[in-house]
Formats: sequence, structure tokens, C-alpha cells
Amino acid sequence: MRKIFSLIIAGIILSILFSCAPTTAKSFTIEQAVRITAMERGTRPAPNTYLSKKYIRNHLKKFRDGVSIVMGLESYNKYVVPSKTIGRADGCFVMPKYICDEIDKKFGGDISVYEKSLSFTEGYFSSQGGLVRLDIFDISDLNLRMPSGNEEGANSYWLPGGFTMGAIPEAVVDPIPKERARVKFY
Repeated sequence: MRKIFSLIIAGIILSILFSCAPTTAKSFTIEQAVRITAMERGTRPAPNTYLSKKYIRNHLKKFRDGVSIVMGLESYNKYVVPSKTIGRADGCFVMPKYICDEIDKKFGGDISVYEKSLSFTEGYFSSQGGLVRLDIFDISDLNLRMPSGNEEGANSYWLPGGFTMGAIPEAVVDPIPKERARVKFY
């Protein structure tokens, strides 16, 4: 039932995204997007097979002035603190820093604003003991790319096209050296 609901929501969100960015080219349709969303992680096609080079290039430009990562405090303590890098080996989901700054302005102490914007389950950050924001300014050597949905970090709300269900741009980078991140706790 949850999968069906997710597909319906995905179709609605993708319709909105398509109306805002109709130049996805390569004849990418809402039907294809819903089909890709329904595929199991590990079987989804590479984004360059259904998105145009122009779309990908324009999307990735949004990340050139830095990226942000948002995670739960428990996850930060478990995975980041003891490690030399941030993110999984197959890719770390990031958003443009300027977008995270905008979410921060709406935040007002309500971490559900982040949950809704970034397609986390309601209550996720509270159950994690809080929220941690990491800003990385130099990603030039971190292989910035479109997410395929095959990444281990892709959750059941992942959508093709590089946006969360909250219409926030997302991309993936290689694991980030921890010393590059500015960390903020909420």
C-alpha cells in the first residue's frame, strides 16, 4: 500500500517538476519517471539514458557554489564521527548550499521543515536526537553527478530527475574528506 501511495505522490510531484523544467529531453515522460521510481534499487537506469546532457549540465550547475548534507544526530555520531570521510562509498546525497540556507530561514526551530523538504519520514530527525547540517564549499574533485536511485542512500521516496519529493535539487558526490565540512547542530 505504501509503495502505491509513493508512486501516486511521485506522479504528482513529477508532473509539477515537468511543468517547471520541461526540457528534460530524450523524450523523458512522466510515465517513464513513475516506472523508474517503481524499479528496485540496483536495477534503475543511468540518468544519462533518459535525461539530456543539457538538463544534467544545468542541474549540476546549481551545486557549484557548495553543497550541504543534512542527517540525524544519531547517524552523524555513528557514521561520520568515527570515519575520515562523509558518505557511503557509492555516493553521498547533497543539495545546493544556497537551498539549504533557504530552508534554514524557514526552519524556525521546526525540524519537520527539513523532513518535508528533503523527503525524510515525519519524525525522523526527532527520533535521531536532532539534526546535523554539514556544508562543503569545494567539491571540485568529488565527482558531482546525478543520482541514479541505485545508491545505498536512496530511500523509498527517491525520484528520477535530481529532485526530492519536496522539489529540492539533489545530486551525489564521492565520499567527502571530513575536514572539508563545516558542521552545525540543531
